Formats: sequence, C-alpha cells, structure tokens
Amino acid sequence: MDSQNKMHILAVLVNYGDEQISYLKAVVTKLKSFKKYNVHVLVNSNIPLSIEGIDTVKVIELEDYQLLPLTCRKTIWEHRKNYDLFIYGENDHLFLETHIDKHLEYENILPSNMISGLIQYEKSGDEFYFPGYHEPFEWDFNSVRSYGGKKFAHFKNVHQASFILTKNQLDKIGSKINFCELVDDRESWLKIKWKNAQIKFFDRKFIPIHCYSRKCKVNTDVFKYGGYKKMICISEFKDNLIHHLPNLYIYGEKGRRKLRSDENTMMACINKLLK
Repeated sequence: MDSQNKMHILAVLVNYGDEQISYLKAVVTKLKSFKKYNVHVLVNSNIPLSIEGIDTVKVIELEDYQLLPLTCRKTIWEHRKNYDLFIYGENDHLFLETHIDKHLEYENILPSNMISGLIQYEKSGDEFYFPGYHEPFEWDFNSVRSYGGKKFAHFKNVHQASFILTKNQLDKIGSKINFCELVDDRESWLKIKWKNAQIKFFDRKFIPIHCYSRKCKVNTDVFKYGGYKKMICISEFKDNLIHHLPNLYIYGEKGRRKLRSDENTMMACINKLLK
C-alpha cells in the first residue's frame, strides 16, 4: 500500500524515569514495524529520551507525576484533527498490528453504543496469566451478544492501561467528557442516579462505586463515561490480549501481587460465555 494512502496513527506513550526503558524500546520498535499503517510515536516523559523510532519526545515537568499519564490524553486531544486513529499506552504494553486490524473490524460490526477493548496478560514460560481478573471483577455472563458472526461480552474490569480510538470514537467521547481532565467518579455517579430518579437521599461517604487510581483513570474514564460499553470479542479472544511486558503480577514482584487468574481459569470462563 502506498504510504500516502495508509491510515495515519498517533501513538502517545507515557514514560517515567529510566527503569522501564527496555520495555519502551520494545513497544516503539513494534509500533514502527506496522506495515499497513503510518504510525507517529510521541512519548510524554519526565526525562529526555534518545530511542530509535520515537518521532517526538515531550519532556514534561509536574509537581505530581501521578498526573503524567493524563498529559497523554491532552496531547491526543490537541492532535485530534490530524490523525485517523489514536493509541494511548503505558510504556510497557506491547501493541500489535493485529490490535488495530481488529479494532477497525469490530467498529464496523458493533452497535454505535459499544466499543472493543483488550485484556491484559502476563506470561511465564508457556503459561498465560491475567492480572486484571481479580476480586471484585468478573465477566458479565448476561452480556454475551453476537455481531457480524462473532461473539462479544463485557468484562467488568475496564482497565487495560491503554486504549485505541478512531477519530469518530474520540469525537464522541470528547462530547461526553472533558477529554483533558479526569472524571470525578462520585459526581458522575450522583448525576446518573439523580437523572434516573433512583435515590432521594444519600451520604457521599457511602457511595458504592469502585474508583480507579488516577493513573488507571486515564483509560478507564474513556470506557466508563465516554458513551460506550466496552466489549471483548470472546470468539477471537487471543487476538484481543495485550502483553504487560514486565510480568510483575505473576510472582508479586515489587509489591504488585494480586489474586491472579491463570489461563485455565480464564479459558473456563470464556468457554462458559461462548456456550
């Protein structure tokens, strides 16, 4: 395909410090290897970077570096008119060209209120583990739907440390939320409840809502408040996995241990959903 006719993608990655530079290099190398797309790689970082394949580095100084990932959403919004598709990712999540292919395919078959997503995995030898599959999160077994001959379901943990959005999807989400700011979970919950006239009295301290961290909310806001329900294609499940390269959650390195799900547990649930 002629370079002029390829879809133009802006991939905005966040990087803090030099601890994960090896993962960042792998992510950038993979993005720049895409054959069907022109990918511009931009990295928002707190330190200067000189890595082959990165087209633009924005060195950003903040008082609170927990907000460094949010600057990526601001960068994407600033460039929303200049690209066809947008990627956000942390510096250790490996995007594949298949992810883009499938996202575009699913956009054409899913209803206008649904968006496809990814599931994070880690790997030890030949074994897969899924760090996002832990208490209190589970699959919604009543959400299974078929579109275009494929089956989709909703996974209740919408966090994936990344997102892929076409320009149309970005524009719609931007009409629902301030794309450059984090959504106030509690305020949004109250608005929904008041709108539906489901509560008459409340105590803000006891609002039953799971709030993601500010770092996670950079992607979870998009899926929770952007006007879409996030769906995973379960009939092509392995095409919609994204590798968290450090594999930290498997053995609980650096205090990151969670109630993990191994491949057998996950695939048992996928088989149940498919039935």
